[in-house]
Amino acid sequence: MNERGKSGGRPGRKPGPAPSLTRDAVAAAALAEGIAVFSMPGVAARLGVGHSTLYRYVDSREDLVRAAIELAAARTPWPPADLPWRELLTGFADAVWEACEAFPGLAEVLLTTPASPPVMVDRLGRYGVALVGAGLSTRDAAVAVDFVGDLVLSSAVAMRGLDRTVPDATGTPSTAREQYRDAWAAAPPGAHPFEAEFAAEETWHGRGWFDDKLAIFLDGLATRIAPTAPGTSETPETRGTPGPPEENA
Repeated sequence: MNERGKSGGRPGRKPGPAPSLTRDAVAAAALAEGIAVFSMPGVAARLGVGHSTLYRYVDSREDLVRAAIELAAARTPWPPADLPWRELLTGFADAVWEACEAFPGLAEVLLTTPASPPVMVDRLGRYGVALVGAGLSTRDAAVAVDFVGDLVLSSAVAMRGLDRTVPDATGTPSTAREQYRDAWAAAPPGAHPFEAEFAAEETWHGRGWFDDKLAIFLDGLATRIAPTAPGTSETPETRGTPGPPEENA
């Protein structure tokens, strides 16, 4: 056996996972590829590893979707639970919206994937305690958090859908946004009491009517909060908010 044979020639890659690869790294690659559209070969190529290597960290594509959701939740800055109830739910809505913007496809996936990352179970549990402390029933608190989350996800999907291009009635390609807006612009003046709202540019861009929808919901939710006990200075807006720290005696 010659010296080359004795040394084994060029050493191949040693078996086992890549030293720097982790489940979070694989999840991050899936987020970068697009959580709603990634393929396992695409994630592997992004990481510079073989396709089969991924299965040392995840069991399947569905498992990787769940890992990506967990990582997205961990990377999102969430509002603290000690805010007044209305600020808390508004901050929660903003955080979910920002997560959907930061991780394209996240809204679509969250609407169809049964995933509850531990970080979110803990976070939402804290929000629930705060909302009950503010005067909501346990059920109303749970429904409020769920409703706000669903409202964000469905609104984010709907606003992004306005960018899709589809043929209009004449077969001419145009965006869904343009077709909706043109339909309202074609209505006879004064035919509807809110035609100006549908024709407004801000209706079809950014967050659209989301903030208005959220405000209407929060106004209604305020009526479900238990009334303040007589002789106290609390209001529905501030109940549940910690007071100033006590001074040492």
